[in-house]
Order: sequence, then C-alpha cells, then structure tokens
Amino acid sequence: MGPSVKRRKVSKTEEVNFDPDARHEFLTGFRKRKQERIKHAQNAAEKRYREERRRDRAKLREDRAQEYKQAYEEHQRQLKRIKEEDGDSSDSNPDEDEDAEEWDGIEEPPAVDYEAEYIDEDKYTTVTVEEMDASREGLRKAVQGSDSEEEEEKEEKDENASAEEAKSAKPAKKAKKPATDRPKKNKKRSFRYESKQDRKVNAAKQRLSKSKKAKARREQ
Repeated sequence: MGPSVKRRKVSKTEEVNFDPDARHEFLTGFRKRKQERIKHAQNAAEKRYREERRRDRAKLREDRAQEYKQAYEEHQRQLKRIKEEDGDSSDSNPDEDEDAEEWDGIEEPPAVDYEAEYIDEDKYTTVTVEEMDASREGLRKAVQGSDSEEEEEKEEKDENASAEEAKSAKPAKKAKKPATDRPKKNKKRSFRYESKQDRKVNAAKQRLSKSKKAKARREQ
C-alpha cells in the first residue's frame, strides 16, 4: 500500500534551478578573482607599511626629544659649574681683577728710521729704512712714493739712451737705384682670332710641312 497523500506532499522534492548567468560568471571569472586577491593583498601590505612608518617616525621623534632634553640638562649643569668657578675665583683673587682692568694694551716698538751705505769697487748703494704707517693712507703714500721713484729712474734711463742714439746716428744717404734695376715692361702680344676656315688651312699646312720633314729624314 502506497504512502498517504499527505505524506507524499510533505516529502516531495523541490525543483533545483540553476542561474545561467551566475554559472557563466563562476566558470569564466577565475582570472578576475585571482587579480582581486592580488590587489587585496597589495592593499593590505601597503597599509601595514604605512602603519610601520608611522610608528617608526613617532619613535624617532620621541628619541630626539629625549636626546634634546638630556643635552639641555647637561648644558645647564655646565653653565652652573662655570658660574660657580668664576664666583670662587673672583672672591679669592680681587687684586688680579684690578690689574686686568688697568691694562693699557700692547706697547708700540721704537720707530725704525736709519740709512746704511754699501760701497763696492765699482758700485755705491744707499739703503734707506723708514717706518711705515700701517693705516690705509700710509700704505697709499708708500705705494705712490715707490711709483714716483720708479718713474724718475725710467725717465732718466730714457734720456740717456736717447742722447746716445743722437750721438751715434749719422745722416744716411739715399742710394739711387740704377736704371738697370727697373723692371722691364713686357710687350703685349697681339692676338688675332682666326675663323674656322683659317684654322683648317693652317692645320693642313702644318701636316704638309711635317710630312715633308719626315720624308727628308727617311731619304737621308
């Protein structure tokens, strides 16, 4: 005996329907899903890298702040120690401070101003040593004085040289060129343009003369 109608209705299997578009997308989307996984992994790695950089920068700022604080405290300790040492030295040596305040500076050396003569067999030289002013005006005067002395020596040498040249110079006589030295003028050649017929006649004459000369040489 078969099952009752009620039981048969309850245990009835439902129809399974497939979506063709979803099936096609699943079968053809392997590469697309792979690229999406790669992109997701890259985004996650970039996010982790940014987070690590942020932590590193924060740690670096904290370390620098700590180093600055330590350097500042060390600087304050050094200043305090120097001030204490200066206070102790000023209290123990008041006479040295008074001597330091009364210092008048470096003493200037005595002025240098003398002349010295050097005599050799054929030479006589006088050397003058003078004190030079180290200011700008003194240097300018010293340079101008040396330039004027050099100019005077140069002018004196030029005058002596010109006098010697004037004594040794003699009026030079101009030598006349002989008439034979004149270049001879070449006579212009007269050209005459020949016609075509004249050239033919001249060529025939030249051939005839050449044949006669050749015949005479053979007969000899």
